Amino acid sequence: MKMLAAVLLGLATLAGQQARSQETDVDLAVRGDKLHFHVYKGEGLPILFEAGGGDDSTVWAGIAKPLHDITGATLITYDRAGFGRSDLNGHNQAVDAHGIENGVAELDEALHQLGYDGKIMLVAHSYGALYATLYASKHPQRIKTAVLVDGSSACWFTEDWMKDFVREQGDKKPPASGSLGSYYQSKNLPKTVEIVRANAFPASIPIIDLVSDHPPFSSEADISRWKECHRTFVDAAPNRLGIKASGTGHYIYRDNPFLVIQAIVKAYAGVVDGKAARQILARDVDYSIEAVNKASSLHDVN
Repeated sequence: MKMLAAVLLGLATLAGQQARSQETDVDLAVRGDKLHFHVYKGEGLPILFEAGGGDDSTVWAGIAKPLHDITGATLITYDRAGFGRSDLNGHNQAVDAHGIENGVAELDEALHQLGYDGKIMLVAHSYGALYATLYASKHPQRIKTAVLVDGSSACWFTEDWMKDFVREQGDKKPPASGSLGSYYQSKNLPKTVEIVRANAFPASIPIIDLVSDHPPFSSEADISRWKECHRTFVDAAPNRLGIKASGTGHYIYRDNPFLVIQAIVKAYAGVVDGKAARQILARDVDYSIEAVNKASSLHDVN
């Protein structure tokens, strides 16, 4: 598995050589914050990526390049305020001012500035799935499909767990410098869960839900609840496909990038027109053959 992942990440670099000239970095002023976007320009239905909590747009680099090469789509990755290369307005220390509702509103305004305020596909990892859920609930007609990569859900955050979390946070104050994004993310977590619980992912949107074999918890009860919440989510609508990512940890796109790439390609091809879907799937077959063949040859050498 590790060898195949390494090969696929290597192929990602090769696949992205053609796309690199189409990559662009954009900084936008939105509601007092500065949001950084890294965009792989393409055609057709754009794909928006939401990183996990504490992560930024760079985590998608390993799979974004081959995805761009296969789909030909515009890929939009970004850093939420306070993370990566995005700045958070630290002068406003009101906790709610830096919550999920403001974050989703900032994203929507930024997409409008970028010219990508039409229909899109969502891909989200971990905590980013909470943002994807709220965004989809506010714009159900715009979201064509989604892939959730070991995504967080309001279901998992029990009342007892949240009480313990709030107790641990205590009366922490904003740091003098750095880590503002993490500070407000933690402070807002109870409200974030409350908001997402009241705004479910629309059942009309087809979803592929990937769940890791080894979720990021030490407690068996937490692990079991995580997997059960994913099962419940998938069972809630007939157009949801659940896939257990065998042998992977929480960062499925690192442990098994091929699986995540294939899930995104499958979801994407399922919502574009027939001609585009056939072209995408043909390119995907070529990519898959090359990846598997290279992995096999390296295995023989070793």
